[in-house]
Amino acid sequence: MMTENAFTYAWASLLLNRLQARFALEARDGAHDLGHAVRVAHSAQRLARETGADAEGCVVAALLHDLVYLPKNHPDSPRTGALGAELALAWCRKIPELAEKAEAIAAAIATHSYSGRAKPTSLEGAVLQDADRLEAIGAIGLARCFATGGAMGAALWHSEDPWGEHRPLDDKQFSLDHFELKLLKLAALMNTEAGRAQAASRHLVLTSFLAALREELTGHLLPPPPTLMG
Repeated sequence: MMTENAFTYAWASLLLNRLQARFALEARDGAHDLGHAVRVAHSAQRLARETGADAEGCVVAALLHDLVYLPKNHPDSPRTGALGAELALAWCRKIPELAEKAEAIAAAIATHSYSGRAKPTSLEGAVLQDADRLEAIGAIGLARCFATGGAMGAALWHSEDPWGEHRPLDDKQFSLDHFELKLLKLAALMNTEAGRAQAASRHLVLTSFLAALREELTGHLLPPPPTLMG
């Protein structure tokens, strides 16, 4: 259990207040709200202390990593990391305690996104990417997956073929498809040993859920539509 307080820094109140005000003006889904940023910040601080990364820089990068957020079905969604990094750079340069770390913080944010496919160029970037990915798996990740899908108007799963055995997977249409397309891959993609250790137990939460869901759905799926005879 996380016991450290990630928000004892002199800039913490200012940054949290600015984030809260910005997020309140935006139409964000429940998976990408201020609570998400705060949880990632706590995870980043813990990973930083276990890996020797700059804890302060990691916490700031985590808080600001979704400074620019676009829905997952938006065509520019893969660019949110780069766009967020530019804005985070400007924010940090205006805070005296963070000005010297502004470029390093922005660089970490620029490479954190899964859809952006970028590789971290620093230990702090690796920590941020791991912390954000930990938030996507486990019990919280489960909740966030379906919250994101619901915000996009996606169904829970395909009513006839929930596991995509006879159709292409599409997580913009069916939230359950997101497990195979992304979530189940994340544990193996962690950058740090500390991240891998935490991801292992969270991955088991996903696989246990899927096994339970498969059992509950057995015998309760819609039948395929009848074949029209010519």
